[in-house]
Amino acid sequence: MIRKKKYKFINILDEWLEIQRYHIKESTYATYYSHINNHIKPYFQSYYLKDINQKIIQLFVIEKLKCGRIKDSTGLSIKTVKELVNIIKLGLKYCTEKGYIDNINLNIKYPYKVKKINILDQNEYRILVDYLKNNPNHFHIGILFILCTGVRIGELCALKNDDIDLMKKEININKTLQRIQDVDNKKTKIIISSTKTKKSARVIPIPDVLIPYLIMNDSDNYFLTQSSKYYEPRRFRYKFKSLLKTLDISNVTVHSLRHYFATQCIELGFDYNCLSEILGHASPATTMNLYVHCQNKYKQDCMNRIHI
Repeated sequence: MIRKKKYKFINILDEWLEIQRYHIKESTYATYYSHINNHIKPYFQSYYLKDINQKIIQLFVIEKLKCGRIKDSTGLSIKTVKELVNIIKLGLKYCTEKGYIDNINLNIKYPYKVKKINILDQNEYRILVDYLKNNPNHFHIGILFILCTGVRIGELCALKNDDIDLMKKEININKTLQRIQDVDNKKTKIIISSTKTKKSARVIPIPDVLIPYLIMNDSDNYFLTQSSKYYEPRRFRYKFKSLLKTLDISNVTVHSLRHYFATQCIELGFDYNCLSEILGHASPATTMNLYVHCQNKYKQDCMNRIHI
């Protein structure tokens, strides 16, 4: 057994990352690379393998939640910090498997925090949809597409005409488009890769209300542009924000359209298992925990069913 307790933790982490490069998706590698170099290395640069323990990592978590952002020194989200800890755990698991150290049992504590998600209210939804339907263009149809199917923005941008079967009334979601860090030249680049997870690859039935807007030409063209050029998620988000400002609608995100779709489906009585598959979630529990936010009117209607 080779012991490397006197080796710097970040050096062993680099060793692990280089091996991972050839076994994981390019986008995952870019995320690992960014997290390690921007957050983990600066904090752990003076630590040796023998120093790493529960207390050290818990202190790392506290600091990152408090002032972990690079740009403005505010706290990172719990989701991001959990991603950082997961990388550390994977690195330590590699060390254990190689016999560099003994196994370290970690039980990291995170503060309980309910994330507030802004979604459209009924009036805002009506204003937005009426405008989109009265002013149809590729971008506006893209927004309607998300509202009617719940697809992720990267999935929409990667969608091609031949992924849509109007005869069968089906949409085949099998890839995603995203901008990632190019670790070789320190810039960013656009990649089109397989979907986020295996469950994300799915077939979505097309609702009848959406079919009149699905006007397509060459089968190899991107759906969102009806050309050979893709529409980047960053540009889509920017234009969406500008549209909301024009319509005097509260600041919601493109992803909140997916939230609205899921919430609407629940209120319409969709089966949770069915909805989970449509959204591409790992399980119905994920759907319930992340995307279901009952509107006040719906809650009031439910309460009004109570009789004495």
